[in-house]
Amino acid sequence: MFKVVFWHWWALAAVLLVLEMTLPGVVFLFLAVGATVAGFALLAGPGMGLEWQLGVFAVVAAASAVVLKPLLRQLLDRNAARTINDRTESLVGKTVVLDSPIIGGRGRVKIGDGSWSVVGPDMAAGFKVRVVKAEGAELTVEPAP
Repeated sequence: MFKVVFWHWWALAAVLLVLEMTLPGVVFLFLAVGATVAGFALLAGPGMGLEWQLGVFAVVAAASAVVLKPLLRQLLDRNAARTINDRTESLVGKTVVLDSPIIGGRGRVKIGDGSWSVVGPDMAAGFKVRVVKAEGAELTVEPAP
């Protein structure tokens, strides 16, 4: 007879996380949390029956959906609302290569299909810079680490 071992639950959690990454939606994440906790429960109590394991899986998956879904929605909405209509703001934090040198504190950088004015310390073309601020069509940059 087949016996479920704790690592079977963890393998299921890994498969569910892969599905979460490849398919749209956020359903498999909660199931993966339930499978992970069921694996820990079985590790803590090796004699636990399959019915109890499935119960732990179901309760934790449902509870994580109730608790985590609003938090994930709030996090995603905050990030989307910040940059949804502001392409310039969405560039903050990106590392790019200087298209032309920064001379006298001014230069240009090519990002995607556009060319942007940059302000920052003098540097030669080809250096990597990180966008730290965006105002209008001008980006403030610093040397990238």
